[in-house]
Amino acid sequence: MKRLFALLTLAASLFVPAAQASQKVLVKSELARPVVLEDTQNKNYLKISLTGFPLEIKKRSPSNLALVIDRSGSMSQDNRIERAREAAIMALSMLDGEDTLSVIAYDSNVEVIVPATRVKDKKRIADKIRALQPGGMTALFAGVSKGLDEVGRHWNKDRVNRVILLSDGQANVGPSSVSQLADLARVAAKKGVAISTLGVGKDYNEDLMTAIAGYSDGNHVFVEKSTDLEKAFAREFDDLMSVVAQDVEVLITVADGVKPVRLLGRDGEIRGNTVSVRLNQLYSNQEKYVLLEVIPVKGRGSESKPLAEITVSYDNLAEKRKDRHQESLALRYSASLDEVNRSVVEEVLVDSEIQKTALENERAIELIDAGKMKEAKAILDQSASQLEALPASEPAARKKIQESVKMNRGMGEKLMSSDKSVSRKALREQNFNTQKQK
Repeated sequence: MKRLFALLTLAASLFVPAAQASQKVLVKSELARPVVLEDTQNKNYLKISLTGFPLEIKKRSPSNLALVIDRSGSMSQDNRIERAREAAIMALSMLDGEDTLSVIAYDSNVEVIVPATRVKDKKRIADKIRALQPGGMTALFAGVSKGLDEVGRHWNKDRVNRVILLSDGQANVGPSSVSQLADLARVAAKKGVAISTLGVGKDYNEDLMTAIAGYSDGNHVFVEKSTDLEKAFAREFDDLMSVVAQDVEVLITVADGVKPVRLLGRDGEIRGNTVSVRLNQLYSNQEKYVLLEVIPVKGRGSESKPLAEITVSYDNLAEKRKDRHQESLALRYSASLDEVNRSVVEEVLVDSEIQKTALENERAIELIDAGKMKEAKAILDQSASQLEALPASEPAARKKIQESVKMNRGMGEKLMSSDKSVSRKALREQNFNTQKQK
């Protein structure tokens, strides 16, 4: 009971009374280099940050949730099924009669343990969860599909629609490839449903689990020890209960002559001079961003030219309305290199470098697969060194650098001291969280 009270207190600390803050997402568009040297055409970085507004805990939006729990034979190891049951029941205690819950269990087959229903008879639901026993193989695709079906029965744009998938093994019954599960996640995203994945132990497929989470804009957590399952569920429910906006679309229309090169971190679509990115959900007091690498047109000193038109739209769950934000961004040119250097927005530049090191760290995963652990560590160490060399003096930028350097160096050490599979999963989780700003 003390542990549950502490978790609920932690969740409550994320919220402040609605009257204290505007019930709108804070949108901020910035360039890494808002002033560039005349007659040059170097890469620049456009960052559009979205920060969720504070939310009173009593005003949270009701959830429409499906728990999809692996009960294959491997879940009998290390008390995993017992820990999964405990974590699910703990999560159940955080819901109320306004929430809708379904519970799906899968091994070789899929069973709807609790059909989608309002959370009123918690004892009955808890008893159903306690009855879960391991056995059989892993029909993961079918389990996720059934979870989406149950969420779909009560889907509502004013609810937080989500599937939480737990697995400790390989998908070995039915469709099992990363591409097939990614396609299912894309379908979920189009329906406004995020899928969060919890991988337990060292035998699950982290590429598959992060693909499901990534394409649906859910979370992914590597739970190395089953004793940490309650903690993982608590973090997931903190997010679930703090969603303030859904169906977020960021549309960037770059000016004539400006070339959109690539998106860093998040997936999106680039068509001609138009870039579009969708986020499923945005949380209270948390920042997520879209980062676009661009090549601007050339200009002359003291000249200013338009760079992009930005439109952000989203469903505001607190106000139950569709909000829209529009702004224009221009680029200035200067003949003074000193003025150009003084104009640098360090935090945007740091974010772009962190995202680029995450891309570079994908090579470390390939080296792990080849058994080249020392070479993989060298890439992580190099990424850390490159970040440390950035000339950042602003506190926010320095903090981001320090956190990223610590993660990369720590992961490098883990590669040399941990099981190969554990190291790979930890690095995959780290890269996922960096790229998706989790």
